[in-house]
Amino acid sequence: MKRYFKVLTTVLLCLAMLCPVAADALTYQLSDTDISLQVDDTKWYIFTRDNIRDNPELEELGIAYDTIHDILHNNSAYMDAIMFYEDGDYVELFVRKKAIDSGVANLSNYKDEEVLEFAEEVAKKQNAEDFSVYENDYKFARLEYLDSTLNYYICEYVTLVNKDNYTLTFQSTSPFVDSEYDEIKRIVDSIRFDVDPSLKEAKKPSVWSSVIPRALGGALAGGIAGGIVALINKKKSKKNTEAYSTDSAYSANDIE
Repeated sequence: MKRYFKVLTTVLLCLAMLCPVAADALTYQLSDTDISLQVDDTKWYIFTRDNIRDNPELEELGIAYDTIHDILHNNSAYMDAIMFYEDGDYVELFVRKKAIDSGVANLSNYKDEEVLEFAEEVAKKQNAEDFSVYENDYKFARLEYLDSTLNYYICEYVTLVNKDNYTLTFQSTSPFVDSEYDEIKRIVDSIRFDVDPSLKEAKKPSVWSSVIPRALGGALAGGIAGGIVALINKKKSKKNTEAYSTDSAYSANDIE
Protein backbone atom coordinates (compact mmCIF):
# COMPACT_ATOMS: atom_id res chain seq x y z
CA MET A 1 0.00 0.00 0.00
CA LYS A 2 2.81 2.38 0.84
CA ARG A 3 4.50 1.60 -2.48
CA TYR A 4 1.24 2.26 -4.32
CA PHE A 5 0.84 5.58 -2.52
CA LYS A 6 4.38 6.64 -3.42
CA VAL A 7 3.88 5.73 -7.08
CA LEU A 8 0.56 7.58 -7.20
CA THR A 9 2.10 10.63 -5.57
CA THR A 10 4.97 10.62 -8.06
CA VAL A 11 2.55 10.41 -11.00
CA LEU A 12 0.44 13.28 -9.67
CA LEU A 13 3.50 15.46 -9.13
CA CYS A 14 4.72 14.76 -12.67
CA LEU A 15 1.31 15.68 -14.07
CA ALA A 16 1.26 18.87 -12.05
CA MET A 17 4.66 19.84 -13.43
CA LEU A 18 3.49 19.24 -16.98
CA CYS A 19 0.32 21.28 -16.61
CA PRO A 20 0.61 25.07 -16.95
CA VAL A 21 -0.25 26.94 -13.79
CA ALA A 22 -2.85 29.66 -14.39
CA ALA A 23 -4.02 30.36 -10.87
CA ASP A 24 -3.49 34.09 -11.31
CA ALA A 25 -5.38 34.29 -14.61
CA LEU A 26 -8.90 35.24 -13.58
CA THR A 27 -11.82 34.71 -15.96
CA TYR A 28 -13.77 37.89 -16.68
CA GLN A 29 -17.30 37.45 -18.00
CA LEU A 30 -18.14 40.89 -19.33
CA SER A 31 -21.77 41.79 -18.71
CA ASP A 32 -23.96 42.79 -21.67
CA THR A 33 -21.60 40.88 -23.96
CA ASP A 34 -21.12 37.27 -25.05
CA ILE A 35 -17.37 37.25 -24.32
CA SER A 36 -15.28 35.97 -21.44
CA LEU A 37 -11.49 35.98 -21.22
CA GLN A 38 -8.67 35.32 -18.77
CA VAL A 39 -6.25 38.06 -17.67
CA ASP A 40 -3.59 37.77 -14.96
CA ASP A 41 -4.49 40.30 -12.28
CA THR A 42 -1.02 40.06 -10.70
CA LYS A 43 0.39 41.74 -13.81
CA TRP A 44 -2.52 43.82 -15.05
CA TYR A 45 -4.79 46.44 -13.57
CA ILE A 46 -8.16 45.28 -14.90
CA PHE A 47 -11.22 47.52 -14.98
CA THR A 48 -14.57 46.48 -16.40
CA ARG A 49 -18.03 48.00 -16.37
CA ASP A 50 -18.83 45.51 -13.60
CA ASN A 51 -15.98 46.15 -11.15
CA ILE A 52 -15.29 49.88 -11.13
CA ARG A 53 -17.72 50.81 -8.36
CA ASP A 54 -15.71 51.22 -5.12
CA ASN A 55 -12.71 49.51 -6.71
CA PRO A 56 -9.68 50.01 -4.40
CA GLU A 57 -7.27 49.86 -7.35
CA LEU A 58 -8.89 52.93 -8.84
CA GLU A 59 -8.23 54.72 -5.58
CA GLU A 60 -4.66 53.42 -5.61
CA LEU A 61 -4.12 54.89 -9.07
CA GLY A 62 -5.97 58.10 -8.27
CA ILE A 63 -8.70 57.58 -10.87
CA ALA A 64 -12.26 58.71 -10.17
CA TYR A 65 -15.18 56.38 -10.80
CA ASP A 66 -16.86 58.85 -13.17
CA THR A 67 -13.67 59.12 -15.22
CA ILE A 68 -13.19 55.40 -15.84
CA HIS A 69 -16.95 55.02 -16.37
CA ASP A 70 -16.81 57.61 -19.17
CA ILE A 71 -13.72 56.02 -20.73
CA LEU A 72 -15.46 52.67 -20.98
CA HIS A 73 -18.85 53.89 -22.14
CA ASN A 74 -17.62 56.59 -24.54
CA ASN A 75 -15.40 54.07 -26.33
CA SER A 76 -17.82 51.11 -26.49
CA ALA A 77 -15.34 49.38 -24.17
CA TYR A 78 -16.18 46.72 -21.60
CA MET A 79 -12.63 46.27 -20.29
CA ASP A 80 -9.67 48.60 -19.93
CA ALA A 81 -6.60 46.79 -18.59
CA ILE A 82 -3.02 47.97 -18.29
CA MET A 83 0.34 46.42 -17.45
CA PHE A 84 3.25 48.65 -16.46
CA TYR A 85 6.97 48.03 -16.62
CA GLU A 86 9.61 49.32 -14.24
CA ASP A 87 11.25 51.20 -17.11
CA GLY A 88 8.07 53.21 -17.74
CA ASP A 89 6.73 51.27 -20.72
CA TYR A 90 3.27 49.73 -20.67
CA VAL A 91 0.71 47.75 -22.65
CA GLU A 92 -2.95 48.71 -22.49
CA LEU A 93 -5.81 46.47 -23.56
CA PHE A 94 -9.31 47.51 -24.56
CA VAL A 95 -12.12 45.03 -25.21
CA ARG A 96 -14.86 46.65 -27.25
CA LYS A 97 -18.24 45.55 -28.57
CA LYS A 98 -20.62 47.16 -31.03
CA ALA A 99 -23.72 45.85 -32.80
CA ILE A 100 -23.37 45.70 -36.59
CA ASP A 101 -26.26 45.20 -39.00
CA SER A 102 -24.25 43.56 -41.77
CA GLY A 103 -25.92 40.20 -42.24
CA VAL A 104 -22.92 38.44 -40.73
CA ALA A 105 -23.87 36.40 -37.67
CA ASN A 106 -20.47 34.86 -36.87
CA LEU A 107 -17.22 35.46 -38.72
CA SER A 108 -16.08 31.97 -37.78
CA ASN A 109 -18.68 30.52 -40.17
CA TYR A 110 -16.76 31.86 -43.15
CA LYS A 111 -13.89 30.46 -45.13
CA ASP A 112 -10.39 31.64 -44.35
CA GLU A 113 -10.13 33.47 -47.66
CA GLU A 114 -13.32 35.39 -46.88
CA VAL A 115 -12.08 36.31 -43.40
CA LEU A 116 -8.79 37.39 -44.96
CA GLU A 117 -10.71 39.61 -47.35
CA PHE A 118 -12.47 41.18 -44.37
CA ALA A 119 -9.10 41.60 -42.61
CA GLU A 120 -7.67 43.30 -45.67
CA GLU A 121 -10.50 45.81 -45.77
CA VAL A 122 -10.14 46.60 -42.06
CA ALA A 123 -6.39 46.94 -42.61
CA LYS A 124 -6.96 49.45 -45.42
CA LYS A 125 -9.10 51.49 -43.07
CA GLN A 126 -6.25 51.58 -40.54
CA ASN A 127 -3.40 51.88 -43.08
CA ALA A 128 -2.07 48.57 -41.78
CA GLU A 129 0.18 46.50 -44.01
CA ASP A 130 0.39 43.58 -41.58
CA PHE A 131 -2.88 41.64 -41.50
CA SER A 132 -3.86 37.97 -41.36
CA VAL A 133 -6.44 35.47 -40.19
CA TYR A 134 -5.96 34.24 -36.64
CA GLU A 135 -7.85 31.10 -35.69
CA ASN A 136 -8.22 29.30 -32.38
CA ASP A 137 -11.76 28.23 -31.48
CA TYR A 138 -12.90 31.30 -33.45
CA LYS A 139 -11.68 33.33 -36.40
CA PHE A 140 -10.29 36.84 -36.08
CA ALA A 141 -8.88 39.44 -38.42
CA ARG A 142 -5.47 40.18 -36.88
CA LEU A 143 -3.84 43.55 -37.61
CA GLU A 144 -0.59 45.12 -36.52
CA TYR A 145 0.29 48.72 -37.30
CA LEU A 146 1.42 52.08 -36.00
CA ASP A 147 -1.44 54.46 -35.32
CA SER A 148 0.18 57.60 -36.66
CA THR A 149 -2.45 59.87 -35.13
CA LEU A 150 -1.88 58.65 -31.56
CA ASN A 151 1.66 57.35 -32.11
CA TYR A 152 0.62 53.98 -30.65
CA TYR A 153 1.85 50.59 -31.74
CA ILE A 154 -1.28 48.47 -32.18
CA CYS A 155 -1.87 44.73 -32.17
CA GLU A 156 -5.55 44.15 -32.82
CA TYR A 157 -7.98 41.23 -33.12
CA VAL A 158 -11.36 41.86 -34.76
CA THR A 159 -14.23 39.41 -35.11
CA LEU A 160 -18.02 39.24 -35.48
CA VAL A 161 -20.06 37.11 -33.06
CA ASN A 162 -23.86 37.02 -32.70
CA LYS A 163 -24.06 40.00 -35.10
CA ASP A 164 -21.82 42.07 -32.84
CA ASN A 165 -18.32 43.33 -33.58
CA TYR A 166 -15.74 42.45 -30.92
CA THR A 167 -12.32 44.07 -30.99
CA LEU A 168 -9.37 43.49 -28.70
CA THR A 169 -6.90 46.36 -29.03
CA PHE A 170 -3.45 46.05 -27.44
CA GLN A 171 -1.62 49.37 -27.60
CA SER A 172 1.76 50.67 -26.47
CA THR A 173 4.12 53.55 -27.15
CA SER A 174 6.90 51.00 -27.80
CA PRO A 175 7.11 48.17 -30.35
CA PHE A 176 5.89 44.83 -29.04
CA VAL A 177 8.48 42.20 -28.09
CA ASP A 178 8.31 38.40 -27.96
CA SER A 179 7.19 38.17 -24.34
CA GLU A 180 4.35 40.58 -25.05
CA TYR A 181 3.24 38.62 -28.09
CA ASP A 182 3.16 35.54 -25.84
CA GLU A 183 1.00 37.37 -23.30
CA ILE A 184 -1.32 38.65 -26.04
CA LYS A 185 -1.69 35.16 -27.47
CA ARG A 186 -2.50 33.72 -24.04
CA ILE A 187 -5.27 36.26 -23.55
CA VAL A 188 -6.74 35.84 -27.04
CA ASP A 189 -6.62 32.04 -26.79
CA SER A 190 -8.48 32.20 -23.47
CA ILE A 191 -11.49 33.88 -25.10
CA ARG A 192 -14.81 32.10 -25.03
CA PHE A 193 -17.97 33.33 -26.76
CA ASP A 194 -21.51 32.30 -25.92
CA VAL A 195 -22.48 31.70 -29.53
CA ASP A 196 -26.17 31.70 -30.43
CA PRO A 197 -26.58 28.72 -32.82
CA SER A 198 -30.01 29.92 -33.92
CA LEU A 199 -28.59 32.93 -35.78
CA LYS A 200 -28.33 32.37 -39.52
CA GLU A 201 -26.02 33.97 -42.02
CA ALA A 202 -27.86 36.33 -44.38
CA LYS A 203 -25.45 35.96 -47.26
CA LYS A 204 -24.26 33.62 -49.97
CA PRO A 205 -20.58 33.49 -50.95
CA SER A 206 -21.35 35.40 -54.15
CA VAL A 207 -22.50 38.46 -52.21
CA TRP A 208 -19.67 38.55 -49.63
CA SER A 209 -18.23 41.65 -51.31
CA SER A 210 -21.46 43.52 -50.60
CA VAL A 211 -21.47 42.40 -46.96
CA ILE A 212 -17.96 43.64 -46.20
CA PRO A 213 -18.74 47.38 -46.50
CA ARG A 214 -21.63 47.06 -44.03
CA ALA A 215 -19.55 45.02 -41.60
CA LEU A 216 -16.57 47.30 -42.02
CA GLY A 217 -18.61 50.47 -41.58
CA GLY A 218 -19.37 49.67 -37.97
CA ALA A 219 -16.23 47.75 -37.06
CA LEU A 220 -14.27 49.10 -34.14
CA ALA A 221 -10.56 49.46 -34.81
CA GLY A 222 -7.70 51.73 -33.82
CA GLY A 223 -6.09 52.97 -30.64
CA ILE A 224 -7.88 54.84 -27.87
CA ALA A 225 -6.48 58.05 -26.45
CA GLY A 226 -7.16 59.10 -22.89
CA GLY A 227 -7.11 55.64 -21.32
CA ILE A 228 -5.70 54.76 -17.92
CA VAL A 229 -2.14 55.67 -18.84
CA ALA A 230 -3.15 59.25 -19.51
CA LEU A 231 -4.65 59.60 -16.05
CA ILE A 232 -2.01 58.39 -13.64
CA ASN A 233 1.61 58.66 -12.62
CA LYS A 234 3.02 55.27 -13.63
CA LYS A 235 5.66 55.43 -10.89
CA LYS A 236 2.88 55.02 -8.33
CA SER A 237 1.89 51.66 -9.77
CA LYS A 238 2.29 48.66 -7.47
CA LYS A 239 1.98 46.13 -10.29
CA ASN A 240 5.20 46.80 -12.15
CA THR A 241 6.70 44.20 -14.42
CA GLU A 242 10.48 44.11 -14.62
CA ALA A 243 12.24 45.59 -17.63
CA TYR A 244 12.59 42.92 -20.28
CA SER A 245 14.54 41.78 -23.30
CA THR A 246 13.02 40.17 -26.37
CA ASP A 247 13.83 36.74 -24.94
CA SER A 248 12.67 37.32 -21.37
CA ALA A 249 9.45 36.13 -19.77
CA TYR A 250 7.24 38.36 -17.67
CA SER A 251 8.11 38.78 -14.00
CA ALA A 252 5.68 40.74 -11.85
CA ASN A 253 7.03 42.37 -8.71
CA ASP A 254 5.01 44.33 -6.21
CA ILE A 255 6.59 47.64 -5.33
CA GLU A 256 5.71 48.85 -1.89
